Amino acid sequence: MLQRVDERRLSLGDLLALQAWVNTGPAAPDGDWFKDFGSFVLCGSGKFPKTVLEKGMKPFGDPIE
Repeated sequence: MLQRVDERRLSLGDLLALQAWVNTGPAAPDGDWFKDFGSFVLCGSGKFPKTVLEKGMKPFGDPIE
């Protein structure tokens, strides 16, 4: 996992923020959405995450908190 952090230039702090967010049991809206964690953006559709974008890549869908 840490090797992937290095390869994708994701910060460990941002991965911990993702874990904390998932642990809150967030409700995802219908349709496409994204959540920005700083060094990466998580994109999904409905209740399912679909892809992780690197910083600087353009996300699709509506931003969620």
